[in-house]
Amino acid sequence: MKVIFDPEEPIENATSATIGNFDGVHVGHKKILSAVRETAVEKGLSSCVITFHPHPQKVLRNIDIPLLMPIRERLRLLEREGIDFVACYTFTQDISKITAKDFISEILVGKLRVRHLIIGQDFSFGRKREGNAELLRTLGKAYDFETSVIGPAYVDGEIVSSTAIRNLLKAGDAKKAARFLGYNYYIEGEVTEGEKRGRQIGYPTANLDTDWEMLPKTGVYATRACIDDRKLDSITNIGYRPTFGSSRLLIETHIFDFNSDIYRKRLRIEFVERIRDEKRFESVDALVAGIRLDVEKVKDILKNTK
Repeated sequence: MKVIFDPEEPIENATSATIGNFDGVHVGHKKILSAVRETAVEKGLSSCVITFHPHPQKVLRNIDIPLLMPIRERLRLLEREGIDFVACYTFTQDISKITAKDFISEILVGKLRVRHLIIGQDFSFGRKREGNAELLRTLGKAYDFETSVIGPAYVDGEIVSSTAIRNLLKAGDAKKAARFLGYNYYIEGEVTEGEKRGRQIGYPTANLDTDWEMLPKTGVYATRACIDDRKLDSITNIGYRPTFGSSRLLIETHIFDFNSDIYRKRLRIEFVERIRDEKRFESVDALVAGIRLDVEKVKDILKNTK
């Protein structure tokens, strides 16, 4: 997959394309991406995704939207979906002022050579969101491209969206978020040294330093830890360690039956199911007993979960 960052850089191949943020590359996104690939094969085109970074609402409305994943991870997932080209443009105030007609003529047709554009329902773009399916179909006649509109994907009778997934994660519903995503939500980062309290009580933990903006609700989770191409059962706490009076948010993972030195290595944590809120124990002994029960519960959950 080739990634294009410069809006002035053209694509030599004619394309079947789509436009969107694609944060999380969830099952709704995959429905559109599948149509893009199928159309590309059918018409002898290359597949292309047009996306923006940062999120347009962060620039236009100064809204702090916690993205499900960094842009590099979004690009990796798009590559896994078999996309040939990604036009990843930096979203600025100047870009926001481009009219929909100019965006179509100069970017979609002029640079990306779009011959078939596939969009979701209620899609809009360009200055003051003036671009829509009707305008695309009208100008498509002049510029020789087609436009198709794909309906939303539904899970549990609900429309799948990145916003819905963020809300599920904020509520701690990792299981339902996984159904919307099509995979377990995960975060990734570097293992850093902590205070080694877990080791002192018999449950050593890997402390994760991550640049992921979206963290699941604080609490204890059944997780899988991915490191050195291995996926291992684990338990993860996101929180403030109230038993020890900590005021800093920590992400701590205890990997079962594992004692390798992984400091400074990259670690991915997949969230399978949230088992409880974080709570303060009256003593270290009570904490250890609580962790022991949590570990047994997590092992039962993971034993019966792919």
